[in-house]
Amino acid sequence: MPELPIAHVYSKIFESSVVGIGITDLAGKYVMVNPAWCEFMGYSEEEAKNLNVRDTTMPEERRQSDNSLKKIIDGELSSIRKTRRYLRKDGSCFWADLHVSALTDEQGQVIGVIGMLINIDRQVKAENYQKDLNRQLSKMARHDTLTGLYNRRAMDSIMIREHKRAHRYKRGFAIAIGDVDNFKMINDTYGHDCGDMVLKHMAETFLEWIRDTDTVGRWGGEEFLFVFSETTCEGARIVAERIRSSLDNKLFRCGDHEFHLSLTIGFSYHSEQVSVEQMIAEADKALYRGKGNGKNQVVCHQDVCGSQ
Repeated sequence: MPELPIAHVYSKIFESSVVGIGITDLAGKYVMVNPAWCEFMGYSEEEAKNLNVRDTTMPEERRQSDNSLKKIIDGELSSIRKTRRYLRKDGSCFWADLHVSALTDEQGQVIGVIGMLINIDRQVKAENYQKDLNRQLSKMARHDTLTGLYNRRAMDSIMIREHKRAHRYKRGFAIAIGDVDNFKMINDTYGHDCGDMVLKHMAETFLEWIRDTDTVGRWGGEEFLFVFSETTCEGARIVAERIRSSLDNKLFRCGDHEFHLSLTIGFSYHSEQVSVEQMIAEADKALYRGKGNGKNQVVCHQDVCGSQ
């Protein structure tokens, strides 16, 4: 094989490379681009010569791009490799793996900058899609699909965590179970779609009235479970009563129908070491005591809290 002129080899690589190559002067103006660069960006070679690096950079990333270019020109960095977005001629953007380095003359002076980029847009979008999917699956595993509240599995973990923290710091906490009074009548009278709407609005009301340190989840059906952290028995009763009364005063609308609903809440409070299972059982007993006493009330299992 005869020896090939090195300039011819370099020219062939530049023209046929699947890597986008752009060369700019010290002001960031493009002076030479290859066909792959034109394909990625949507500009012709002649159009590219009227562009600056800033023209192919997302507006919110231009300051960072300017700083990187300055560091290359000033000799602070010999090269930069990063993943970044590029702005196409049609206004769309794509992700690229970019390698930038300085071009120097025989005296070592920087006379330009060369950037080589690989289009990894499909790969990045696939990764982002997978991340979003994983986040959604993670949320679905811990949240009730109807109300958006924590589901039973998540509440089990939260109660165990709170139980350990209460024991470690010798602070009391409460577990409460709230059950919507006469909810079956809503489903039977207005339909299950109306019942679902009611549960969604209830969830919003609960989130509005609990403290930032408290947690609420859907325990099952029309039952909701609350964890009142770092509180006294009376403090837990006050929050539970606030939740009950806010719901009692709320007017629900479903189509042409308007109605009020009430909530019975039973809770258990402990400041000593008692199992989560026992507290749930006590809250459940208090709940059914309230149901038997006329509903629409807050009942504490412990005598020290009394009942309302």
